[in-house]
Amino acid sequence: MEKLKPINESNRVVSIDLLRGIAVLAILLMNIVSFSNIGMGYMNPKLGAGIDGYNGIIHAFNYLFADMKFISIFSILFGVGMMIFSDNIIKKGKRAGIFHYRRMIFLLIVGLIHAYLIWMGDILVIYAICGSIVFLMRKWSNKRLIIIGSIFFIVPFLLSLLTYYGTPKEILPQIFAFWTPTEGDIINEISGYRGSFSEQMDIRIPAAIMLQTFVFLFEQSWRVMPMMMLGIIMYRTGFISAKKSTTTYTKIFLITFISGLLISGSGLYLSYAHNWEGVWQMNIGKYYNYFASVLMAISYIAVIAIWSKNNGLRWLQRSFIAAGRMAFTNYILTSVICGFIFYGHGFGLFGTFDRLEQLVVVIGVWIVLLTISPLIMRRFKQGPLEWLWRKVTYL
Repeated sequence: MEKLKPINESNRVVSIDLLRGIAVLAILLMNIVSFSNIGMGYMNPKLGAGIDGYNGIIHAFNYLFADMKFISIFSILFGVGMMIFSDNIIKKGKRAGIFHYRRMIFLLIVGLIHAYLIWMGDILVIYAICGSIVFLMRKWSNKRLIIIGSIFFIVPFLLSLLTYYGTPKEILPQIFAFWTPTEGDIINEISGYRGSFSEQMDIRIPAAIMLQTFVFLFEQSWRVMPMMMLGIIMYRTGFISAKKSTTTYTKIFLITFISGLLISGSGLYLSYAHNWEGVWQMNIGKYYNYFASVLMAISYIAVIAIWSKNNGLRWLQRSFIAAGRMAFTNYILTSVICGFIFYGHGFGLFGTFDRLEQLVVVIGVWIVLLTISPLIMRRFKQGPLEWLWRKVTYL
């Protein structure tokens, strides 16, 4: 009986590894806010580093070009990876389900460890759950995936509209009072993360539980699953694999990038016009970027596909490709590095950095990962977590 093995290096799709490497690094542009300052500062930019002076410029750049864009790409790539894995198993004459769910169980375990011991903003638990559901839809037609995915995608928006227009106006500020934490809450979170590991847990555990229950049920699941479905479609059509012409990718890039930027730009303008008021922002304002991010994610995929088809900055491509091939390891390693910089078991700098200093950390982490990833890939076929994931999958 032939022993099942992972995809050979020679059979890997370069454009996908390149895209994955860029995405896993670029998501830190937004995640750094949660690593370095109070959790609500991710949603409410007036908290933490604020939006005065150059802080406002950096926030605006990230809002327009990074916020929700690269995590969308990461989710799309998860759907792509699921299809590549499934097809590889089927070609061996085996049923893909048992191997896929082994992968999801392992991902869930690592995600829980990550969320509760390292960083509350984990995405792996969500991917494990959503990936288990979307796997059952992988044989659906593209048309059906588009229809069901679109319905899923607008559910959070419809719930927010129902809340905004169906709730008495005098009650709404009470519901969304979390948008502006009290001074005591802010001090408690900062001192907790600067404290010992057990003191950090007092803050991290409730935050992780909230993200994995309420936020997951009412928002994240409805967004992640459609992105995975979009990944299935992109895999089938060859869009994600750089199989389309450069002209096609250029047209798609221009259409999606311009339209996405106009929508997110409108959202940024209106958010300032509403003075980043919590009730409006949580129910209306955030959805400009919610919708725009999908368009801009597609535009980024298109332009990266163009890059993968030529030899421009080949040395940089190789570094990103290596980072993409060990994206699982790099995702967790990013959290470990940032945790050591900002939490009490390391330098304890939580709550002290402005957005420029945060950006310096981001660039520093990029340099580290882009340096060590090629070194590891020259000696090994996979990163350590990828290797362990493979071992568990092919038991």
